[in-house]
Amino acid sequence: MNRIRMFAPLALLLAASGTVMAITPAPPPAEGIRNVPAFALPLSPYLSPEAQAAMRSAVINGDPVAKMDNATVLKELATIRKGADDWAYGEIKALRQRYPVELHHETWNGVPVVRVEPRSAPADPAQRRLLIELHGGAFVFGRADSLGLLEAIPVAAMTGATVVAVEYRQGPEHQFPAASEDVAAVYRAALEKMPARHIGLFGCSAGGVLTGESLAWFAKEKLPMPAAAGLFCAGGDARYGGDSRYVAAALTDALLPHADGSLPIMEDLYYGTVDFRDPLVSPVFSDAVLAQFPPTLFITATRAAELSNVSFTHSRLVDLGRESDLHVWDGLGHAFHLDARLPESQQAYRVMARFFSRHLDMPLPAAPAPVE
Repeated sequence: MNRIRMFAPLALLLAASGTVMAITPAPPPAEGIRNVPAFALPLSPYLSPEAQAAMRSAVINGDPVAKMDNATVLKELATIRKGADDWAYGEIKALRQRYPVELHHETWNGVPVVRVEPRSAPADPAQRRLLIELHGGAFVFGRADSLGLLEAIPVAAMTGATVVAVEYRQGPEHQFPAASEDVAAVYRAALEKMPARHIGLFGCSAGGVLTGESLAWFAKEKLPMPAAAGLFCAGGDARYGGDSRYVAAALTDALLPHADGSLPIMEDLYYGTVDFRDPLVSPVFSDAVLAQFPPTLFITATRAAELSNVSFTHSRLVDLGRESDLHVWDGLGHAFHLDARLPESQQAYRVMARFFSRHLDMPLPAAPAPVE
């Protein structure tokens, strides 16, 4: 924009005088690769003041693990895990003041879970619904009772549904498909309590990836599909890809992928040497699997690495005649809705609540009153 303003008057003057300036065009980029010059990117004008403050802080403080290779992640994993959990536990205290819920630590089919019961649940047991939540953390950190509750608590309170956060197995202690097996075990236990049409499945980041993988696993196991699914800040390609992978890395000063798109990621500590085009890992590469997906909701943002992956998965589902909703927030980053203080996060949670209400046939409760 500034460059246009600078040179447009000069171009008009030369044209009026009849002077011709020979301009040597830049050579075309080799192999279709565009070398992008540096530029200043301001905060989005569409963000709320709270979100602008959060994004400003993110730019200033950065992400301490953004440039860690996997050897460093392994060395620092205990510290990374403790840091993520400690931060989440602090956020959960505030969430429990805002959202009236009760927490119950249980085991379903051998898998630890945290059952979140909202006080807004319907009095009639026939009207009760169940949502299964899968936490994020790159398949190497986070817990059901830490990162999992950051979205399980608001979703439970705003839908009136019971939400079960799953403590699935992660790397490097466990390898794929351990997490998918754990989700399937919890889902089988849920099916003993109510029909599939009253159950939903969702997750954020690695939990969103695992949501897609779990649907593929359900199809393999010939289990009935849940009524609806939410892939939040994630798509159907477990490695991510596309333009946004590069753009987000540049914006967050993270490691840039190589020209072929390859880049070691923390998730490799869980996946090992799997084929990332295996539909049980990346269901977006199988039309047969995608054709069995239930109505699916995608939540992402323009500064999130998964945006291209999400939009591609959404387009594949739509092309296959499946019901898919895509919502993108401008100027925000990966997993923005986990900060429930942001007005944009509240918008996202309302989108989630209405989506699950529609597909699980459950009326939404009144807005929850803060806990006294």
